[in-house]
Amino acid sequence: MKKLTAIIAALTIGAAAWGQQALGPGTGLVSPEINPDHSVTFRLFAPKAVKVQVTGDFMQGNAEMTEGKDGVWTFTTKPLEGELYSYSFIVDGMRTMDPSNIYRNRDVATWTNIFTLSAEQGDKGWYYEVHDVPHGTVSHVWYDSPTLEANRRLTVYTPAGYEGGKAKYPVLYLLHGSGGDEDAWSDLGRTVQIMDNLIAEGKAKPMIVVMPNGVWFNKAAPGAAVNMFQPTFANSRSQSTIEVENSFPDIMNFIEKNYRVAKGYSNTAVAGLSMGGRQSCMLSLHYPGKFGYVGLFSGVAVHEGNEAAFDAVFAAKPRLYWIGCGKDDGIMVNSRKLKAFCDERGYPATLYESEGGHIWRNWRVYLTIFAQQLFR
Repeated sequence: MKKLTAIIAALTIGAAAWGQQALGPGTGLVSPEINPDHSVTFRLFAPKAVKVQVTGDFMQGNAEMTEGKDGVWTFTTKPLEGELYSYSFIVDGMRTMDPSNIYRNRDVATWTNIFTLSAEQGDKGWYYEVHDVPHGTVSHVWYDSPTLEANRRLTVYTPAGYEGGKAKYPVLYLLHGSGGDEDAWSDLGRTVQIMDNLIAEGKAKPMIVVMPNGVWFNKAAPGAAVNMFQPTFANSRSQSTIEVENSFPDIMNFIEKNYRVAKGYSNTAVAGLSMGGRQSCMLSLHYPGKFGYVGLFSGVAVHEGNEAAFDAVFAAKPRLYWIGCGKDDGIMVNSRKLKAFCDERGYPATLYESEGGHIWRNWRVYLTIFAQQLFR
């Protein structure tokens, strides 16, 4: 009996060890590897592949990888600037993830591997990385929206020192774009890292950042409210902002009731990208005395027909009305029109023009710039 027990125990331990080994330790390859000159080397073990390529937002088109005798394919980029980059492999015509890189994010329904690279302290990549600084807290919380007759999900960032303290903090309401959800800004936008680093440097005031789901008919991100929900631009985009405008007080009431908020015009900001930029613009028009700081990232409301509403917005003397857009972005036409309209009326709106188009690489920069100007 003792011998049988020992055999069963040995088999159990072996099975557990085998199961644990099945989970790791990964491929054993380093990919991506950031080299001293800030070039990046990618590696993929694919001994039976005929053709392997790497594609990413750091290059034009696809790059051919070279196979070694060990079946490992490699490619090294030219030196890169500090930034957050995304990439994928293409193996014999089929797109695949890098099995050696656990870092990845989702944009609408597309997953890509990511990596951050910092060429020097203070560059864009540096702000997107985790550093040895005091860290804030990220929470996914549910709130009741009587206007939409639904429980809905928010992502909330509270700065380091919030827990256990008594201080009240200003609030930035940060809205996502089409196809996004309440996870977009924290995942794709690196909001947590940006805010932690800016606050630690004293470049931004400690603040609460509230990231709601800006699609009024979606309660939450995929898997949080509806099982097996597959996001698309069509089913994750509000065709009208009316529901968002009317229901937004439900969000603000919840935050002001459950968090230590410094209330009032000078302590409240709203900003968003693309669809969220248009929503932020419309929220400022709908509640002209509510948001002392407004940020429109690649998204604006057309001023024709809204002249009186814009007049009311600037009659309240906003501390900052900031428009950011890429020179290759189709939204730039309307961004410049809105800026010209404000200039004609003597309204102090700021237009920041960057290179590039309608991309996260710009929106992360806009948040970094905008956050530094808030609540001063």
